[in-house]
Amino acid sequence: MLSTILYIALALFALGFSIFIHELGHFIAAKKRGLIADRFSIGFGPRLFGWHRNGTDFRLSLLPLGGYVSLPQLADMGRIEGGEKEEDKLAPISYADKMIVAVMGAVFNLIFALVLSLVLWGVGREIVKSTSVGFVAEEIRNADGAIVPGPAYVAGIRQGDTIYAIDGKPVPDWWYFQNAIATGVGKEEGEAGRRQVEVAILRDGETIAFTVYPELVSSERMRYIGIEPETDETSAPIVIHLEPDMPAIESGLEPMDRLIKLDGEVIISGAFLNTYLSKHGNRSIDVTIERDGNELTLPIHPRIKEGETSPRFGFAYDFQYKTERVHYNPVEQLYRFAETMKMTLYALIHKNSDVKVKNMSGPVGIVHGLTRMAQIGFIDLLWMLALINVNLAIFNLLPIPVLDGGHMLFATISKLIGRPLPKKFMENLQGAFMILLLGFVIYVSFFDVGRVGRDIGLIDDKAPTEETP
Repeated sequence: MLSTILYIALALFALGFSIFIHELGHFIAAKKRGLIADRFSIGFGPRLFGWHRNGTDFRLSLLPLGGYVSLPQLADMGRIEGGEKEEDKLAPISYADKMIVAVMGAVFNLIFALVLSLVLWGVGREIVKSTSVGFVAEEIRNADGAIVPGPAYVAGIRQGDTIYAIDGKPVPDWWYFQNAIATGVGKEEGEAGRRQVEVAILRDGETIAFTVYPELVSSERMRYIGIEPETDETSAPIVIHLEPDMPAIESGLEPMDRLIKLDGEVIISGAFLNTYLSKHGNRSIDVTIERDGNELTLPIHPRIKEGETSPRFGFAYDFQYKTERVHYNPVEQLYRFAETMKMTLYALIHKNSDVKVKNMSGPVGIVHGLTRMAQIGFIDLLWMLALINVNLAIFNLLPIPVLDGGHMLFATISKLIGRPLPKKFMENLQGAFMILLLGFVIYVSFFDVGRVGRDIGLIDDKAPTEETP
């Protein structure tokens, strides 16, 4: 418990420091350009505590939804950000001042991400680099709990094939492949058109193209085609969580047991385990495990839990896939982060996509993700922190009121029309979008809580899903 608390504290510090870096960019640029910066806040709303220095109130505020530097000459948002009074009449600033100060938050996030990427370049990071197919599921369970044919298997993709391209774009590693499938927008013509993706593979030196029709899986309802990467020859799935009052824990299975065989057949992938359970879940299954260097065989009879439709053992596991240490150069790494963000944003606005706003993460999900990465290793934490800083930079440059991109948009409009936009109009618009932004954070955080609860075993939503890797 103490270890978990420390990891959560580290995650909170990492996210808070990223916000601090962003606001520091605005603050330094404002000071260099001679602007007034009367508040530097981590969080929004009423002031909790802080100190005053050189005319600036450095504070920690009540709502931990980000942060801001109050720059009344750039945008008067005093009442929105937690100010206590109307700003006095201030001297106007130039268009260049507005643009430079507004963009520097994103620039500092990118600089911080670049520094982190330099570290990653030097020490390297273990990832699933190979795109060779380790397992193709003949059947999978979709998001509605039904057993359906595996999309990749039906299309003709087989174990040993190497994924070469998705929808005509090269696939550098398995992480990109997963993102490309999940954020895909391909669909057949017509209202009832099936989801589709073009997958090019290498087989015996020959390039072969397949049209695959993904299924939606899990409670997240994300696209999946039923293939998994190669596994490490010495690896086996490890039990990480046991549900109370379920067959697995009643049989004597314990956390950190390594799952080796089912009825004598080697467990070669998570999909194999799930498929075997779906076919033989009506009887006792001999589960061979390794514990403290010894092999044990436990007969476990899967059971259908109340409110569900499919039999389950009642455990979650983590599978170790074949990895290698990569040293992406910083520019390439930042490009890959930006490309991931672009794919996600494009999927969010495309009518054929299955990516919804609820699939995004707010502060709760981000902190949980950082916590998980910290538990895996410090290098993985740095990698995710770099990814988050690139996302912060891109997100804040979107032309949305209350964000930096919105300030830049309004400054440009004022420059083009030759006069400031009406103050009342700006206050109302900024206030409306602040409410929308707060509503967005609350909305995605609601789903974050569910995801986190399921991940750590506190929530059992009785979803008709198989054992979950």
